[in-house]
Amino acid sequence: MTAFTANSFAVSGGRNSCRSFRTASFRKKHTFPSSSASPFATRASAKTSDDAAKMPPPTRRETVLLAAIVGLTTAVATTPSHNSSFASEEGRKQTILITGGNSGIGKTASEQLAKLGHRVILHARTPAKAEKAKKEILFTQPDADVVTMESNCDLMDLKEVRGYCQEVLEYLTSSKSGDGGEENGSNVKKLDSLILNAGIMAAPYELSKQNHESHFQVNHLAHFLMYENLKPALFANESASKGPARVISVSSLLAMIGELSLDVNDLDFKNRKYDKWYAYGQSKACNILFADDLAKENSISKLVANSFHPGIVTTDLVRYSFPDLIASKRDPERERWIRERARRIGIRDADEGCKTHVWLATEDAALEKSGEFFVDPGLVYPGATRKQLVESGDWFLVSGEEFLAPQLQFPERLFDGWRNDETRVKLRERSQNMVNDFLL
Repeated sequence: MTAFTANSFAVSGGRNSCRSFRTASFRKKHTFPSSSASPFATRASAKTSDDAAKMPPPTRRETVLLAAIVGLTTAVATTPSHNSSFASEEGRKQTILITGGNSGIGKTASEQLAKLGHRVILHARTPAKAEKAKKEILFTQPDADVVTMESNCDLMDLKEVRGYCQEVLEYLTSSKSGDGGEENGSNVKKLDSLILNAGIMAAPYELSKQNHESHFQVNHLAHFLMYENLKPALFANESASKGPARVISVSSLLAMIGELSLDVNDLDFKNRKYDKWYAYGQSKACNILFADDLAKENSISKLVANSFHPGIVTTDLVRYSFPDLIASKRDPERERWIRERARRIGIRDADEGCKTHVWLATEDAALEKSGEFFVDPGLVYPGATRKQLVESGDWFLVSGEEFLAPQLQFPERLFDGWRNDETRVKLRERSQNMVNDFLL
């Protein structure tokens, strides 16, 4: 599987019962130009349906390939333009922690959240990286409320994750975190949202400090531990707070290969051949299952957990797979015309990529759904129509309306084998055992 195929046509999932929804308030801030639906988005004839019914079911590998073909066929007739913008709004100030907030879509999300008036606890691997990002945000937003910690927090080391969480809890308990400098005593201030954004992609084989495969630990296990240790703040009973806490897990369309790549009995690739894309796909499937599990195990009145795909974004995340495409090596002004054409084929810059971060962390409408997978603000997948996918710039995804898609049971077929209660519970149990020594 090539890197382009993995990112461009891999479909990541949701539950069969998922339905898309949008809100009027978000439409005002995010404008998506309309585009006609693909002429290929039609049902097969009765004869074709009968013939298709006689065909043997495709294997999982064939399923992945067929999904790519269906998406590519649709793309031939669909080249939408896509643009969005953020606007500040009045509302309650939230405290939001975002991992990997110093670069890429994490930094852009931090900037947008600060612009909306929220307090951002900006995580990075080192205090120096976090402080640098904070200064850059304050340069353009002098009044931004951005907080950094003094602890190292490399997600490759669970011991550092524990120390970082301890410092965050101490900060939220201290007078420094109180609005107007009021003393909170021994009561921890509520952490309104936890955005699990940091990650690596298609990296060479490497083991963490705790001897876990790097994608699994950085993208999933460290975030699992962070949630466990920050629960006192997420579930804080604060009278000034309104609504449940939010946990937002950044996944990827490549989670769709979970049936091929996810092995809850061998999460560290000790008994199988290492493949960097399988390792990444497995970790992204874990991101979805983690959010599903939190939603299943917690009342929506206490905690809302969702996962999402931010889009195909050419940030420093692609440093291993496409080193020449990372944002730090390109001239945005010289590439303006390239970026416009990239949007037409579903590739987003960091500004576009962070829009679902912001929506899930701040919009009231995002509290209406828990345990879902989003591909755009308000757009749950599977469940989105062909027209909605085109209008949002996700034209390459299979909606189920395309030629032969119903007969092949797309897109639901892509998730049936791994996104289920048995797998999510096993993943939780194994993750819990792995982090027990690092709990506060």
